[in-house]
Amino acid sequence: MREHNAFLDLVRTVAILRVLVWHTYGFAWISYFIASMPAMFFVAGSLMAYSLQKDGPRRVMYTRFRRLLVPLWAFAVVALAVMAAEYYFRGTPGTPLKPWQPLFWIFPIWDPTGSEWGVTWWAVLWYLRCMTWLILLSPILLWLYRRLSIALLGLPLGLVIAFERFRQTGDPVPWQFEDAALFGGFWILGFAYNDRVFDRIGTRMRALAALTFAAGAVAWALTQDVPEHVVNASYPMHGLVGLTWLFSALTAERFLTRVATRPRTAAFIAWINDRVFTIYLWHAAGLFAMYQLLWIDERPDWVRNLAALPIVLVVTFLCMLVFGWIEDIAARRRPHFLPRAETRGTTGPPRRMPRTVAVAMPLAAAAGLAALFGAAMVDVLEPVGPGQVRTAVPPSGVGLALRASNARILDAPPVRREPDVLPGISGNVVSPGDVQLVLDRWARDYNVVGAALAFDRADGATWAGATGIDADSGGRLSPTKRYWSASVTKTFTTALILQFVEEGRLSLDDRASKYVPNIAHSGDYTIRNLIQHTSGLPATDGVDPRDALAYASDEPLLFEPGDAFTYSSPGYFVLGLIIEKLTGTSYTQALHERLLDPLQLYASQMDEEFDPTEENNHPNLNPALRSSSGVSRSSSSGRVSSIPSFEYHGILWSSAGLYSTVGDLARWGLYLWDSDRVVSHDTHNAMSTFLPVEYQYAGLSTYPFCPCWYEDGVLRAERWGHYGRSGVLEYDPNDRISVSIFTSGTDISEELIVAYDDLSVRLRDLMRGREWSGPKATDPGTGTPPGPAVTPVATPPAPTPSGADGTPDPGVTPGPDAEVSPTTEATPAPVEETPVATPAVEPTPTSAPTRRAANRGAFFPGTLS
Repeated sequence: MREHNAFLDLVRTVAILRVLVWHTYGFAWISYFIASMPAMFFVAGSLMAYSLQKDGPRRVMYTRFRRLLVPLWAFAVVALAVMAAEYYFRGTPGTPLKPWQPLFWIFPIWDPTGSEWGVTWWAVLWYLRCMTWLILLSPILLWLYRRLSIALLGLPLGLVIAFERFRQTGDPVPWQFEDAALFGGFWILGFAYNDRVFDRIGTRMRALAALTFAAGAVAWALTQDVPEHVVNASYPMHGLVGLTWLFSALTAERFLTRVATRPRTAAFIAWINDRVFTIYLWHAAGLFAMYQLLWIDERPDWVRNLAALPIVLVVTFLCMLVFGWIEDIAARRRPHFLPRAETRGTTGPPRRMPRTVAVAMPLAAAAGLAALFGAAMVDVLEPVGPGQVRTAVPPSGVGLALRASNARILDAPPVRREPDVLPGISGNVVSPGDVQLVLDRWARDYNVVGAALAFDRADGATWAGATGIDADSGGRLSPTKRYWSASVTKTFTTALILQFVEEGRLSLDDRASKYVPNIAHSGDYTIRNLIQHTSGLPATDGVDPRDALAYASDEPLLFEPGDAFTYSSPGYFVLGLIIEKLTGTSYTQALHERLLDPLQLYASQMDEEFDPTEENNHPNLNPALRSSSGVSRSSSSGRVSSIPSFEYHGILWSSAGLYSTVGDLARWGLYLWDSDRVVSHDTHNAMSTFLPVEYQYAGLSTYPFCPCWYEDGVLRAERWGHYGRSGVLEYDPNDRISVSIFTSGTDISEELIVAYDDLSVRLRDLMRGREWSGPKATDPGTGTPPGPAVTPVATPPAPTPSGADGTPDPGVTPGPDAEVSPTTEATPAPVEETPVATPAVEPTPTSAPTRRAANRGAFFPGTLS
């Protein structure tokens, strides 16, 4: 065998170019087009076998590690310096560079790693660790190969199968061992190529093998889990695709060899192979520069896709000029700036360099270092302005905190006088006018500019009405106004998660990283921590999912998960990603398919459906989240990016992106906490099992509305629910009534909480026939002393679909008696008792709004193989 085999050089050239394209874009389809890593390990294994036969283990080990380590050390000087400087200037990265991490940059027996911010620099270095292992194992593997021949492939193949079985049963082995098994198989195939085993296999048999492996890959993709259909995300799939391409190349070996020996092609191939290790190392700098130039600021997708590869190629080429001579030193070749074909294969000590070259090369290296360092500091020294990420607790969180701090904990359940003639939930027969009068008088008492109210009761009674002015439009407020429910969205997100729990698809005590690895420290907290805001993720208000999770990924956790409480919108964005992972659809589509459509909540929509933003705000679209900060790594690196890249064009997504009416939300509260239409009775109990006061009495997206008391050591509440920014959804388990209130032009405040509580009491007293001081429709002159004023605040105008601008929808008759919603098939079956409120008007049910189909985006750029 010649020292330089044209076929092997061509295979390695194509593989390294494919690596650059794949790492730049990471589109799923690219992973099916030439398996680069199997090819590179095949070539390396063949050359390793040749060298061991020619020079023996001792010399080969020294030579191989010298050529591997010297360029790595030069690269480490730059990469570690950039990460250390970032830590020095910024001070609070997500995971700073740890003192022990540089040890593996000296000798990569384990993965060289660094800070999360600098992951672009070190994500590609898993290849060096795997190469180190296989170099060290090569003498033993070659000894076994000489005795077992090609049958030795059974060892790595068996390990790949065994490791996959462990993964499927929930006991995965460290991915470093999976790397060694998979790529060790191709390393041994390289031994076989060096031993001319394939010369004894005819072209037809090679082609048949390629077709067989291709069929196996198709079968695996159709029957097994290949996350996001990315080859690199499944070790067996990666192996099958790698074998398909390898045997395809072997089938055309003679033709490819002729192509590789053509003068111009041969020169290009030799040019690449002369600097192949430098290209692999320093293309990480190209990826880093591409990220800084295209992803730090907003750019149209077409600009990013068009400019990404040119940036990577140009920066990699410049780094090759500046640092490539180090590879010459390591290989004992005469150093030179440009790669040269004629110097390849020259061994022995380097010849004396001309003085000008000896001076120019260090200067070029210093200039390259300064340029890369400057590019890194563009991001590091740029302060994070208030317009980028604003850390603050949303008003709903403030409201829940106020309620927790003022909670009344009683020694026993409160005693409430019940009417003797109307036990149970039958309540008091009242007219819609009575309810409207309660709402009108309450709004006057608390100086509320405009309010909408709806209730749904377990016996089928429903009512929806409004009073006053819509602060957005200046017109009369309608109960059909679709308003921003804000954090009430969290109850929907939690309900979806709890459905998956009941289906056995996840556990509340699973680490979030099981479903969405490498997103905002997801390996540190559980799904329960996310729901109950005990994850340690920061609070953000008005920050879209992409930027909020980028910020959360870049910052350390506020506390050890489970040790404290911080109301965190980013935590619910992580839950949104988990929902997308489990459903294989966008969050919006999952919400409609599993909740809104089956429950006929047709007035409820995500903001992206009727008022989409121009920019895609899906969190997976931020490269900082592709692997905590930088680029997403494949299963070969052990950090699988299995997060769906669904488009999202709204604002606050799975934390606060839902718009709805008070009627839909009241119906939702009854479905969620009273019926088994959403979750089971046992899950109801889990939702209303509250944590201690230091955790703000959090349940599972359910908060107690005290007075509360302890019963058998468990905190019980008179009511529970969740606040939005300018409204509340609550449920009374005693009266089995769900109440939704919206006040126009307000933010949650202590005064508004008092007002909401008072309206709830007035309404429930009226329904139950209790004595209270409020007015009756037949006695409009009586009243109660006015309460504290509720001052309207300026809020951004909400999107106003049909019927949401203060003008009632067609078919709904306005009037002082308001609207009374008809009972539909989605309403829980009424008990055989008299409803509390008889509809005065039967409005025509509005048709379900047209829902824009969820649009899947491409797999996000940057997945590393």
